[in-house]
Amino acid sequence: MGFDQFSNLWTAIFPLAVLLYYFFRKKYVTTTISSTLFWERSMRETKVSPYLKNLQRNALFYLQMAALLLLLFILLRPFLPKDTITEGHTIFVVDTSASMAAKGDEHSLLEMNKEKMRALTEKYAEGPISIITTGKEPSLLLREEADKRLVLDAIDKLELNYEHEHLARSLEFVRSIASEQGADVHIFTDYLDRSSFMESESGITWIVHNNEQPIDNVAIGKFGAIHTADGTEAIVKLSNQTSAKQMGKVIVNNGLTGGKLAEQEFSVDENEDTLLSFKDLPALPAFHVHLEVEDDYMIDNEAYIIVSDESSEVIIDNQLHELVKKAFEAIGLSVSSGSINEMTAARDHAMIVTNETSFLEEGTEPILLIGRNDSTAEPVAGEIESTNDALFSIASIDNVYISALYPPFDGYSTLAAIDGKPFIQRSPRGDIIILTDIGLTDWPLHPSFPLFFWSSMEMLRSGSDVAGTFTPNERKALLTGSGTDGIEVFTINDKYVATYPSGGNFVAPSKPGIYKLMDGGTERYLTVQLEQEEKSGANGSSFKLGAGIADENGKEEGKQMIGWLLLLPVLLLLLIEWEVQRRRGYPN
Repeated sequence: MGFDQFSNLWTAIFPLAVLLYYFFRKKYVTTTISSTLFWERSMRETKVSPYLKNLQRNALFYLQMAALLLLLFILLRPFLPKDTITEGHTIFVVDTSASMAAKGDEHSLLEMNKEKMRALTEKYAEGPISIITTGKEPSLLLREEADKRLVLDAIDKLELNYEHEHLARSLEFVRSIASEQGADVHIFTDYLDRSSFMESESGITWIVHNNEQPIDNVAIGKFGAIHTADGTEAIVKLSNQTSAKQMGKVIVNNGLTGGKLAEQEFSVDENEDTLLSFKDLPALPAFHVHLEVEDDYMIDNEAYIIVSDESSEVIIDNQLHELVKKAFEAIGLSVSSGSINEMTAARDHAMIVTNETSFLEEGTEPILLIGRNDSTAEPVAGEIESTNDALFSIASIDNVYISALYPPFDGYSTLAAIDGKPFIQRSPRGDIIILTDIGLTDWPLHPSFPLFFWSSMEMLRSGSDVAGTFTPNERKALLTGSGTDGIEVFTINDKYVATYPSGGNFVAPSKPGIYKLMDGGTERYLTVQLEQEEKSGANGSSFKLGAGIADENGKEEGKQMIGWLLLLPVLLLLLIEWEVQRRRGYPN
């Protein structure tokens, strides 16, 4: 049994006031008068027992207290919970993030929630059921399905998608499909706070199934590695999220072959962090770290990294058009302007964008050349004809107007041309050359302008063996080659994962790890890393919110109100109290 209006508890002051009144009321002393001695002897046989006499003397007090307490009980709106699901719409919102792999009593939190959903479906559900899984983009697995077999089959197929749950997006999605007809919404997660809900949402009952058991967890908070002159140095940050000191071992493995490279024991105090350093590791492209410790959450005991020399800093020649700098800023790079001397000094750790042709012969890293400072441009007319190169896989430049071109470089491959004259070239080293000035074009007016520079930087900085770092199921554009098979993704052990026809539609694998990406015969590596929000466990009490769904008779589902049953006893007590007062001779 529960109470729906605890705010009315203040009315308890009324029975307390009556109680105090009886404590401090004036007391009378019984005195025997001689004229009544005869009647006292005569009536002795008719007197009741002392216990009944005491009851008769205090009957008014007991009746008043009973009536007031019953009224207080009614004001608190007592109810009995009805363990049922309405015949209306029932929605299961299922958290499939990585943290749901944490161990509960015997099974993972996800498996425990699947058992709850099966029980609700088998025992109670009479109306249609929908199933929604969480993530950056909530997924509707079933829409108002009335066939229990299909619902149970969908529940059995639920798996982790490892990405952060983003429950707020799932709740908004639920409101959009349940706001008109109403629904019972069961949310299965590790922890969701009451503050996530509005004060009043007509027709929607929220039942939140939180994880009520604490999760003991020691996590790899961060893992980084860098190539040095003496090899590779790696740093591992461990986070102890328990209330006890934890000890274990950290093992660094070859990320591609799995061979052990180094190991180190650790000890970390309760709710503290610690750093472990691994030096003189081989200069490998990828590393995998494994944490050996006894805890309830295993997924954050693994971490992966691909070590590359890519940089996000760009130095742009201060002689170039200002819109070039704006384009690089629009794609999220750290941009600065510099002179020839400043670009020369920084070319080892930054990407260079210039019109100085001497940079094509200096250094070992490719650059982006826009225009030429050693010649003049000549007028040109015609449409752009581009090749099927990865540089144009994200955005086409065929509709850009060019008024003049610089002379091409001999021996360089042509990626785009106008009237047979080279417009964009690539050097044998990988330099990308644009044979015009931005001021001689209408290119900045086209969406392809910043996208082309993004493609150029990806091609210049990443090299041929690194595809990038992703979070689970992250959508991110990739440069693709000219292969007809599209992009094929495999695990590091050559197990097939997926195929994508173009780089613009690429979606990273869900499970953290290192993967191979095959593109037109070229093999590259990508890593999927667990999001920082998924490196901790949570718990809290389950709860219910909302007024419930009203049936045809207006009765509230989920709560059986019982306060009205006490109205008759209250009226009966008041009638008895009136009769006691009348017999005592009190004025009405």
